[in-house]
Amino acid sequence: MDIRIARTDRAIEQAFMELREKNPLEKIKIKDLCAMACINKSTFYAHYEDIYALANALENKLIESILASVPHTNDSVALHQAETLTRELFHAFMQNQRAVNILFSGSRQGIFANSIEKGLRQRFEEADPTFAADLNRGILLSFCVQGCFYAFANNSSRMDEGKLVELLGAIAKAAQSIEF
Repeated sequence: MDIRIARTDRAIEQAFMELREKNPLEKIKIKDLCAMACINKSTFYAHYEDIYALANALENKLIESILASVPHTNDSVALHQAETLTRELFHAFMQNQRAVNILFSGSRQGIFANSIEKGLRQRFEEADPTFAADLNRGILLSFCVQGCFYAFANNSSRMDEGKLVELLGAIAKAAQSIEF
């Protein structure tokens, strides 16, 4: 990739994150973003169709980064170890806390958790074709992802991270051991 294009992409992304941290997506003006990134509007439009395309690109990039940081999601081992999966997910959320909080604030929170769940579900189905038909494992995955994200979003600043991870791991382990 051309160094100038990469530099411009970084400038656009950084300016967007700064503006998005302070404003809802609908209030961000391309004019302001361009001024902050020190680029022309035509340069912005050469990279993105509109502000929503930029937001979607950054959201997708973050989701892919989080999914990539959770090991064993491309084999059938991870879901058989719900405790480990939940712990690793929580750590991935914490490592990306600022970006998650900025990009998926307010009404967009549900989009984040659902996208993570969808990405994991696809990976598990690719690794084990029987996963799609197994409602119990599907529900366990939903529980792990949605519960982990809920705890992250609502309790990570109120509870010691280590204790919260231990609690989430214990809950996931208990949920996995339930016989249906």
